[in-house]
Amino acid sequence: MPSRSIEPTRPTPGTAAAERVSLRAGAITDRTMLRVTTDTAVKRNVFPSSSGHSSGRSNLQTRLHVEAWVRNASYVKHVWIDVHVLAMDDAVLQRETFTLGFTHAAGDGNDVFAFDGLLYQGSVATQGSVDPRPDARTVQYRLYCEQTARIFTDGTTHECELREDARSG
Repeated sequence: MPSRSIEPTRPTPGTAAAERVSLRAGAITDRTMLRVTTDTAVKRNVFPSSSGHSSGRSNLQTRLHVEAWVRNASYVKHVWIDVHVLAMDDAVLQRETFTLGFTHAAGDGNDVFAFDGLLYQGSVATQGSVDPRPDARTVQYRLYCEQTARIFTDGTTHECELREDARSG
């Protein structure tokens, strides 16, 4: 399944969507077909600092790393995650679907797939300029795999908490 984007949602300030990543219609929950083996979401200031001293600039980016074990029921597999990035009040800041790529055989006759990439561009501040964006606080996602003309999921809404912008450096 090719990576596709869903239009980002820009919430009205002060409103909470409290919307979880919903299960795709027709997906079969079967934890023997796939599972998350590791995941990490981090928010970092990607502007460099010199010798540990702040440059006074910030470019906050939220990234996600997910590795998944997938049963080798067929040669052709499509593995992806549906992701929501949420603010502190649970307002949806962004929704997107990302493809996981094959990384290696799992050693048990099955396969490992991974995603490692940018999810959300937060606030950017340089000398004399600020582009404020809502503070991303939670990443939620669901894992899917299409094999043998069926879509499988582990049935779990996976969640990673993020530090607040003021503490992400």
